[in-house]
Amino acid sequence: MKRTALILFIIVMLMPVTPGIAQNPVDVIDTLDIELWPDYDRPSVLVLLTGTLPVDTRLPASVTLPIPQGAQINAVARIDSKDNSMKDDIFSSADPPGKLTFVTPDLRFRVEYYLPYTVDDNRREFDYTWLADIRVNNLHLRVQRPISASDLSIEPATANVARSEDGFDYHTFPPRTVAAGQPFSLHVEYLSNSAQLSVANLLPPDTGKQPPSATATPRNDDGINWALVAVVAGGLLIFGAVIWQVAARRAADSSRKPVASGVKTQSRAKFCRECGEPLDKDDRYCGGCGLKL
Repeated sequence: MKRTALILFIIVMLMPVTPGIAQNPVDVIDTLDIELWPDYDRPSVLVLLTGTLPVDTRLPASVTLPIPQGAQINAVARIDSKDNSMKDDIFSSADPPGKLTFVTPDLRFRVEYYLPYTVDDNRREFDYTWLADIRVNNLHLRVQRPISASDLSIEPATANVARSEDGFDYHTFPPRTVAAGQPFSLHVEYLSNSAQLSVANLLPPDTGKQPPSATATPRNDDGINWALVAVVAGGLLIFGAVIWQVAARRAADSSRKPVASGVKTQSRAKFCRECGEPLDKDDRYCGGCGLKL
Protein backbone atom coordinates (compact mmCIF):
# COMPACT_ATOMS: atom_id res chain seq x y z
CA MET A 1 0.00 0.00 0.00
CA LYS A 2 2.78 2.38 0.94
CA ARG A 3 4.68 1.50 -2.23
CA THR A 4 1.62 2.23 -4.40
CA ALA A 5 1.09 5.56 -2.68
CA LEU A 6 4.74 6.47 -3.28
CA ILE A 7 4.46 5.63 -7.00
CA LEU A 8 1.30 7.74 -7.33
CA PHE A 9 3.02 10.62 -5.55
CA ILE A 10 5.97 10.49 -7.96
CA ILE A 11 3.62 10.42 -10.97
CA VAL A 12 1.68 13.43 -9.67
CA MET A 13 4.91 15.34 -9.08
CA LEU A 14 6.16 14.60 -12.59
CA MET A 15 2.92 15.45 -14.39
CA PRO A 16 3.38 19.25 -14.31
CA VAL A 17 6.99 18.90 -15.50
CA THR A 18 6.35 17.12 -18.78
CA PRO A 19 3.68 19.54 -20.07
CA GLY A 20 5.89 22.42 -18.85
CA ILE A 21 8.53 21.48 -21.40
CA ALA A 22 6.11 21.36 -24.33
CA GLN A 23 3.53 23.97 -23.37
CA ASN A 24 5.57 26.87 -24.82
CA PRO A 25 6.91 25.57 -28.15
CA VAL A 26 8.48 28.31 -30.26
CA ASP A 27 7.25 28.73 -33.83
CA VAL A 28 9.31 31.83 -34.67
CA ILE A 29 12.85 33.07 -34.10
CA ASP A 30 13.29 36.80 -34.33
CA THR A 31 17.01 36.82 -35.22
CA LEU A 32 19.28 33.90 -36.09
CA ASP A 33 22.99 34.30 -36.83
CA ILE A 34 24.51 31.29 -38.62
CA GLU A 35 28.29 31.16 -38.91
CA LEU A 36 30.24 28.48 -40.75
CA TRP A 37 33.91 28.17 -39.78
CA PRO A 38 35.65 25.43 -41.83
CA ASP A 39 39.02 24.19 -40.57
CA TYR A 40 38.79 26.39 -37.48
CA ASP A 41 39.95 24.14 -34.63
CA ARG A 42 39.23 20.76 -36.23
CA PRO A 43 39.40 19.38 -39.77
CA SER A 44 35.65 19.89 -40.15
CA VAL A 45 33.14 22.76 -40.20
CA LEU A 46 32.25 24.47 -36.94
CA VAL A 47 28.63 25.68 -37.14
CA LEU A 48 27.52 28.40 -34.72
CA LEU A 49 23.82 29.21 -34.28
CA THR A 50 23.08 32.27 -32.15
CA GLY A 51 19.37 33.04 -31.85
CA THR A 52 17.08 35.60 -30.24
CA LEU A 53 13.43 34.83 -29.56
CA PRO A 54 10.68 37.45 -29.81
CA VAL A 55 10.27 39.59 -26.70
CA ASP A 56 6.71 38.30 -26.15
CA THR A 57 7.86 34.65 -26.00
CA ARG A 58 6.53 32.75 -23.00
CA LEU A 59 9.43 31.38 -20.97
CA PRO A 60 10.68 28.76 -20.50
CA ALA A 61 10.44 28.14 -24.24
CA SER A 62 10.91 24.90 -26.15
CA VAL A 63 12.94 25.34 -29.35
CA THR A 64 13.49 22.72 -32.05
CA LEU A 65 16.25 23.25 -34.63
CA PRO A 66 17.47 21.11 -37.54
CA ILE A 67 20.76 19.25 -37.06
CA PRO A 68 22.40 17.58 -40.09
CA GLN A 69 22.98 13.85 -40.02
CA GLY A 70 26.48 13.06 -38.78
CA ALA A 71 26.86 16.35 -36.92
CA GLN A 72 28.70 16.31 -33.59
CA ILE A 73 27.09 18.63 -31.04
CA ASN A 74 29.60 20.77 -29.16
CA ALA A 75 27.39 23.06 -27.04
CA VAL A 76 23.75 23.82 -26.31
CA ALA A 77 23.44 26.85 -24.07
CA ARG A 78 21.31 29.78 -23.09
CA ILE A 79 22.73 33.30 -23.06
CA ASP A 80 22.09 34.84 -19.66
CA SER A 81 20.28 38.16 -20.00
CA LYS A 82 22.08 39.51 -16.91
CA ASP A 83 25.71 39.08 -17.91
CA ASN A 84 25.49 37.83 -21.55
CA SER A 85 27.40 34.66 -20.63
CA MET A 86 26.74 31.23 -22.14
CA LYS A 87 25.37 28.70 -19.65
CA ASP A 88 24.88 25.07 -20.65
CA ASP A 89 22.57 24.23 -17.74
CA ILE A 90 19.45 23.72 -19.89
CA PHE A 91 17.62 20.58 -20.98
CA SER A 92 18.37 19.38 -24.53
CA SER A 93 17.70 16.28 -26.61
CA ALA A 94 18.82 15.13 -30.07
CA ASP A 95 16.00 12.60 -30.40
CA PRO A 96 14.71 12.04 -33.04
CA PRO A 97 17.84 12.21 -35.24
CA GLY A 98 18.09 15.32 -37.37
CA LYS A 99 16.45 17.54 -34.74
CA LEU A 100 17.68 19.22 -31.58
CA THR A 101 15.16 20.29 -28.95
CA PHE A 102 16.06 22.36 -25.91
CA VAL A 103 14.24 24.39 -23.25
CA THR A 104 15.55 27.86 -22.45
CA PRO A 105 14.51 30.32 -19.72
CA ASP A 106 16.21 33.14 -21.64
CA LEU A 107 15.38 34.78 -24.96
CA ARG A 108 18.86 34.17 -26.41
CA PHE A 109 20.57 30.85 -27.07
CA ARG A 110 23.67 29.33 -28.68
CA VAL A 111 24.05 25.96 -30.42
CA GLU A 112 27.40 24.71 -31.72
CA TYR A 113 28.17 21.57 -33.68
CA TYR A 114 30.78 20.17 -36.07
CA LEU A 115 29.80 19.23 -39.61
CA PRO A 116 32.07 16.88 -41.62
CA TYR A 117 33.27 17.90 -45.07
CA THR A 118 34.45 15.98 -48.12
CA VAL A 119 38.18 15.73 -48.83
CA ASP A 120 39.52 15.06 -52.33
CA ASP A 121 43.30 15.46 -52.37
CA ASN A 122 43.73 19.13 -51.44
CA ARG A 123 40.10 20.09 -52.14
CA ARG A 124 37.59 20.59 -49.31
CA GLU A 125 33.85 20.98 -49.90
CA PHE A 126 30.60 20.81 -47.98
CA ASP A 127 26.94 21.74 -48.24
CA TYR A 128 24.86 23.46 -45.60
CA THR A 129 21.05 23.55 -45.60
CA TRP A 130 18.67 25.29 -43.22
CA LEU A 131 15.24 23.63 -43.23
CA ALA A 132 13.15 24.00 -40.09
CA ASP A 133 9.54 23.89 -38.93
CA ILE A 134 10.09 27.33 -37.51
CA ARG A 135 10.04 30.81 -39.02
CA VAL A 136 13.11 33.08 -38.91
CA ASN A 137 12.37 36.78 -39.24
CA ASN A 138 15.99 37.83 -39.74
CA LEU A 139 18.52 35.20 -40.79
CA HIS A 140 22.15 36.32 -41.02
CA LEU A 141 24.70 33.93 -42.51
CA ARG A 142 28.43 34.31 -43.01
CA VAL A 143 31.30 31.97 -43.86
CA GLN A 144 34.75 32.34 -42.35
CA ARG A 145 37.59 31.85 -44.80
CA PRO A 146 40.19 29.37 -43.47
CA ILE A 147 43.68 30.83 -43.22
CA SER A 148 45.07 27.94 -45.28
CA ALA A 149 42.41 28.20 -48.01
CA SER A 150 42.88 29.29 -51.58
CA ASP A 151 40.36 29.64 -54.42
CA LEU A 152 37.40 29.63 -52.00
CA SER A 153 34.05 29.72 -53.76
CA ILE A 154 30.50 29.82 -52.45
CA GLU A 155 27.24 29.10 -54.23
CA PRO A 156 25.13 31.18 -54.22
CA ALA A 157 27.87 33.78 -54.44
CA THR A 158 28.04 36.86 -52.27
CA ALA A 159 29.92 40.06 -53.06
CA ASN A 160 30.16 41.08 -49.41
CA VAL A 161 33.62 39.94 -48.29
CA ALA A 162 35.29 41.85 -45.47
CA ARG A 163 37.89 41.38 -42.77
CA SER A 164 36.54 41.36 -39.23
CA GLU A 165 38.15 42.58 -36.03
CA ASP A 166 39.32 39.03 -35.26
CA GLY A 167 41.58 39.11 -38.33
CA PHE A 168 39.57 36.68 -40.48
CA ASP A 169 37.85 37.30 -43.82
CA TYR A 170 34.10 36.65 -43.86
CA HIS A 171 31.75 36.09 -46.78
CA THR A 172 28.49 37.61 -45.54
CA PHE A 173 25.02 37.12 -47.01
CA PRO A 174 22.34 39.80 -46.81
CA PRO A 175 19.70 39.30 -44.06
CA ARG A 176 16.60 37.47 -45.18
CA THR A 177 13.33 36.09 -43.86
CA VAL A 178 12.96 32.32 -44.03
CA ALA A 179 9.49 30.85 -43.59
CA ALA A 180 8.83 27.58 -41.80
CA GLY A 181 9.47 24.66 -44.17
CA GLN A 182 11.42 26.87 -46.61
CA PRO A 183 14.97 25.59 -47.32
CA PHE A 184 18.06 27.74 -47.66
CA SER A 185 21.22 26.05 -48.93
CA LEU A 186 24.75 26.91 -49.96
CA HIS A 187 27.77 25.02 -51.28
CA VAL A 188 31.34 25.84 -50.17
CA GLU A 189 34.57 24.53 -51.61
CA TYR A 190 38.21 25.59 -51.41
CA LEU A 191 41.77 24.36 -51.87
CA SER A 192 44.05 23.79 -48.92
CA ASN A 193 47.69 22.81 -49.24
CA SER A 194 48.28 22.93 -45.51
CA ALA A 195 46.88 21.20 -42.45
CA GLN A 196 47.11 24.41 -40.43
CA LEU A 197 43.91 25.31 -38.61
CA SER A 198 42.56 28.85 -38.33
CA VAL A 199 42.67 28.85 -34.53
CA ALA A 200 46.47 28.98 -34.80
CA ASN A 201 46.10 32.49 -36.22
CA LEU A 202 44.39 33.80 -33.10
CA LEU A 203 46.27 35.92 -30.59
CA PRO A 204 47.34 34.00 -27.46
CA PRO A 205 45.34 34.59 -24.30
CA ASP A 206 46.20 37.60 -22.20
CA THR A 207 49.29 36.67 -20.21
CA GLY A 208 50.40 40.19 -19.35
CA LYS A 209 52.69 40.33 -22.41
CA GLN A 210 52.28 42.96 -25.11
CA PRO A 211 51.59 41.83 -28.70
CA PRO A 212 54.72 41.82 -30.89
CA SER A 213 53.52 44.84 -32.87
CA ALA A 214 52.90 46.94 -29.77
CA THR A 215 55.38 48.78 -27.63
CA ALA A 216 55.82 47.25 -24.23
CA THR A 217 54.55 49.46 -21.46
CA PRO A 218 57.26 50.06 -18.82
CA ARG A 219 56.33 49.24 -15.26
CA ASN A 220 57.14 51.57 -12.36
CA ASP A 221 57.66 48.69 -9.91
CA ASP A 222 59.54 45.43 -9.79
CA GLY A 223 56.55 43.26 -8.93
CA ILE A 224 57.17 43.29 -5.17
CA ASN A 225 54.24 44.06 -2.91
CA TRP A 226 55.97 46.53 -0.60
CA ALA A 227 52.88 47.06 1.55
CA LEU A 228 52.79 43.35 2.35
CA VAL A 229 56.53 43.35 3.03
CA ALA A 230 56.11 46.26 5.49
CA VAL A 231 53.30 44.50 7.34
CA VAL A 232 55.27 41.26 7.63
CA ALA A 233 58.43 43.10 8.77
CA GLY A 234 56.48 45.05 11.38
CA GLY A 235 54.92 41.87 12.69
CA LEU A 236 58.33 40.21 12.96
CA LEU A 237 59.71 43.20 14.86
CA ILE A 238 56.85 43.13 17.36
CA PHE A 239 57.19 39.39 17.82
CA GLY A 240 60.94 39.73 18.38
CA ALA A 241 60.44 42.47 20.96
CA VAL A 242 57.97 40.35 22.92
CA ILE A 243 60.35 37.35 22.87
CA TRP A 244 63.25 39.57 24.03
CA GLN A 245 61.22 40.96 26.95
CA VAL A 246 60.17 37.48 28.08
CA ALA A 247 63.75 36.18 27.88
CA ALA A 248 65.13 39.19 29.79
CA ARG A 249 62.54 38.77 32.53
CA ARG A 250 63.36 35.08 32.92
CA ALA A 251 67.10 35.85 33.13
CA ALA A 252 66.53 38.48 35.83
CA ASP A 253 64.38 36.11 37.89
CA SER A 254 67.00 33.34 37.78
CA SER A 255 69.85 35.65 38.97
CA ARG A 256 67.95 37.26 41.85
CA LYS A 257 69.10 36.17 45.46
CA PRO A 258 66.49 34.96 47.93
CA VAL A 259 65.48 37.52 50.55
CA ALA A 260 64.95 36.61 54.22
CA SER A 261 61.31 36.55 55.10
CA GLY A 262 60.94 38.90 58.07
CA VAL A 263 63.24 40.56 60.65
CA LYS A 264 65.60 38.80 62.97
CA THR A 265 63.93 37.16 65.94
CA GLN A 266 64.80 38.94 69.20
CA SER A 267 65.49 36.89 72.32
CA ARG A 268 62.55 36.71 74.63
CA ALA A 269 62.65 38.59 78.04
CA LYS A 270 63.81 36.56 81.11
CA PHE A 271 62.11 36.36 84.54
CA CYS A 272 63.30 35.03 87.91
CA ARG A 273 62.11 31.53 88.43
CA GLU A 274 61.76 32.20 92.17
CA CYS A 275 59.93 35.54 92.39
CA GLY A 276 59.13 36.38 88.80
CA GLU A 277 61.17 39.57 88.74
CA PRO A 278 62.16 40.66 85.19
CA LEU A 279 65.85 40.06 84.44
CA ASP A 280 68.37 41.36 81.98
CA LYS A 281 70.38 38.91 80.01
CA ASP A 282 73.56 39.94 81.80
CA ASP A 283 72.14 39.61 85.33
CA ARG A 284 73.79 36.95 87.54
CA TYR A 285 71.52 37.49 90.55
CA CYS A 286 67.83 38.35 90.82
CA GLY A 287 67.35 41.94 91.93
CA GLY A 288 64.16 40.93 93.80
CA CYS A 289 65.06 37.92 95.87
CA GLY A 290 68.82 37.67 95.37
CA LEU A 291 68.61 34.21 93.81
CA LYS A 292 71.72 33.22 91.95
CA LEU A 293 70.92 32.73 88.36
